Amino acid sequence: MGPVIERDGARQPESSEILEGKSTRLMYLAPAGRSSLEVFRNYESSLQARGFEVLFDCSANDCDARGGKSLQDSILPAGRRIGKAGDHAATAFNFNVKDRRYLTARSGDNQTWVGVYVAEAKHMFLRAPDKLRVAIHVDVLEVQDMEERMVDAAALAKGIGDKGSVTLDNIYFDFGAATLTAQSDNAIAEAARLLRDNPDLDIYVVGHTDSVGAYEGNLALSRQRAEAVVAALASGHAVDRGRAIPAGVGPLAPFASNATEAGRAENRRVELVAR
Repeated sequence: MGPVIERDGARQPESSEILEGKSTRLMYLAPAGRSSLEVFRNYESSLQARGFEVLFDCSANDCDARGGKSLQDSILPAGRRIGKAGDHAATAFNFNVKDRRYLTARSGDNQTWVGVYVAEAKHMFLRAPDKLRVAIHVDVLEVQDMEERMVDAAALAKGIGDKGSVTLDNIYFDFGAATLTAQSDNAIAEAARLLRDNPDLDIYVVGHTDSVGAYEGNLALSRQRAEAVVAALASGHAVDRGRAIPAGVGPLAPFASNATEAGRAENRRVELVAR
């Protein structure tokens, strides 16, 4: 995150950064009688006491870009909402909440990033007399270096020759989107070289996702990501689009268990399949 700027009446970070690592999400309800500001300041001071630097903070409508996404949608897009979290999670992230506050903080060694969102919400499903409670959503990211696996055309050809398919490693997309990042360039180049070196080989480019989020959304995203790879092969390396056909199967063919973050990371992949 960079300096804060004003845009369309909303406070927004001037820049953003894509991070890779172990992600943990937590949700709490504060005790009755606590205000959003009180809870927010408690988190803020606790983080600062532990050497964290607050990089960005905002409150209420200051966090929303006019005509753009709301604060809730930016922090917790549909694809990241906690599955089967119950009615409390639903009421904490709707448009009827009050006194919304958010901060992003980074540890002194740059290895841990924390996002804290708090809001006052009326939880109709609570049995307690006082249903107005502060909901707290915490994201903790422990940064880990991205594992770079060697990708070369010869290895891809061997994988396809042995099994009929091969995972195209080192393909990265913006979070929840089908936009390829610059880290994908080398892998795309090797996939193009595979096709140039093997003129009789035609492939399906198959996108896969983990099981987090709605099924239909994951299915669409997986195909869009496959289409992005095909487009990059065509536009950047003059690969005939007829030789690479995009397809998406969402979470239907997992490589590993979706019960762990490591497994979900393995499942978010692009495969090349011989036609």
